[in-house]
Amino acid sequence: MNLHKRSCSFFLFSLLVFISFAAHSGSERVIFDTDMDTDCDDAGALALLHHFADLGEAEILATVVSSHYPYSAPCVKAVNTYYHRTNLLIGAPKKPGADINRGSRYAKQIAEEFPSEIKTNDDASDAVSVYRRILTKEENQSVVIATVGYLTNLRYLLESRPDEISPLTGRQLIKDKVKVVVCMGGRYPSHLDPKVYGNFKPDPAAAVMFANEWPGLIVFSGLGDDVLTGEPLKNTPLDSPVRRAYQLYLGDKPARPSWDLFAVLYAVRPDEPYWVMQKEGRNHIFENGTNEWRDDDNPNHWLLNIQPDQKIFVKTLMNESMAAPPKH
Repeated sequence: MNLHKRSCSFFLFSLLVFISFAAHSGSERVIFDTDMDTDCDDAGALALLHHFADLGEAEILATVVSSHYPYSAPCVKAVNTYYHRTNLLIGAPKKPGADINRGSRYAKQIAEEFPSEIKTNDDASDAVSVYRRILTKEENQSVVIATVGYLTNLRYLLESRPDEISPLTGRQLIKDKVKVVVCMGGRYPSHLDPKVYGNFKPDPAAAVMFANEWPGLIVFSGLGDDVLTGEPLKNTPLDSPVRRAYQLYLGDKPARPSWDLFAVLYAVRPDEPYWVMQKEGRNHIFENGTNEWRDDDNPNHWLLNIQPDQKIFVKTLMNESMAAPPKH
């Protein structure tokens, strides 16, 4: 591509981003909940969220991991540090759980190559305590939770009792403080093969409880299979842990599906015209972690989709945003 074409392409993309940014009012207050282990799109989604925070469209309240893999929390810390948000609260599950240590192709290497005071998950705070601390001080119906991992932390939050942080139960805090949970998980309209991996399967009991008992709005997303992102990361600085995560995970492959990125994009920009929302029906999660969208209605279950002709624009938006340099 010659210089003139490259300049024109950058100008057009910048114009589209500006129009999209101008159309979005306010700043979403987001808790990011990630497994940060089995797939590199968790790192891409966190990069996307940091970029939106740099733009003033989001305030990141905390970053918690839902995996028992020891190096998930240090990997999150490395990404937060790269974006100059070193003081963000980081939590990890402290109770025994189901199969929520599934290993990682990149998280341990990131922890070793980008050292910090958090060496393993043991050095992170209890995830439920982080949730309770954040929710207690936030205004009613103001918090967006973007969960792109297992539902373990949200189950434990639901079950939490009054403590020194708050006299309210977890259920009461959720009902008062949480505006919406954007949940990346499942395939739609159905995912009935127990052998195919999905976010609900490592801790299916938590997923079932979350779907059945969460006292507020859940937007489920299974988007991302056919939108591949990450290739521009190869042009980012060598000290980027996001670039390194994709490199370690992908090897010679150029890109990865964008499941987690879609969830973050909607969490921060829910009013964009390219979204299509199905508000009828509900997500039924089976005991083995498979799922299907059923006709019987649950007003708190919405299903996210996207205008087919907008996928190329959204792909470009996510690619450029996750590869954008930190603000400072």
